[in-house]
Amino acid sequence: MSARRRTSPARAGSTQPREPADLIVTVMNAPKGLLGDIRDAAVATLTSQRYARGRVHITIIGDAEMKRQHFRWMNDGTTTDVLTFDLRDEPIGRRVDGEILVCLPEARRAAREHGGDWRAELLLYVVHGCLHLCGHDDHSAAEYKRMHAAEDRILAKLGWGAVFSSGETGRRPSKRRGGRREGAK
Repeated sequence: MSARRRTSPARAGSTQPREPADLIVTVMNAPKGLLGDIRDAAVATLTSQRYARGRVHITIIGDAEMKRQHFRWMNDGTTTDVLTFDLRDEPIGRRVDGEILVCLPEARRAAREHGGDWRAELLLYVVHGCLHLCGHDDHSAAEYKRMHAAEDRILAKLGWGAVFSSGETGRRPSKRRGGRREGAK
């Protein structure tokens, strides 16, 4: 079984995160059978960063909508994997308020390119967006390494394996790799 494929939680020793009462994660347009996994990935990411209050809204979208949103917020008319919107006026305490747009066709393309499972790739984007909401960035080489190591730890704990660095010689940041727009409405 490839490291990028989901392993049985019992064999992987993973635990399913419970959503804290003060943390609301909503998901729109989840592919069949992935709603719970998307929510689990978001909750696991946020709680691993000690964010247990607030709300996150995740919407799975197609290429056309991602291109529109990427152009609207980043002035780039190409598709991308994930856009993260931190909706807090000020980062006070460990409260999160954000919106994450995840591109399903991009996850399918990237999975084919890297020889992986598109579902794991989609969850990687969810984790990536949640880490951005928690203040992580991937602009410098050191930040990039830290952020993607955190992604792999979280996904491995959930039983999906190290999705980002699964035996590859290393992904390179691409023009398509996510964006962040703070305070976007």
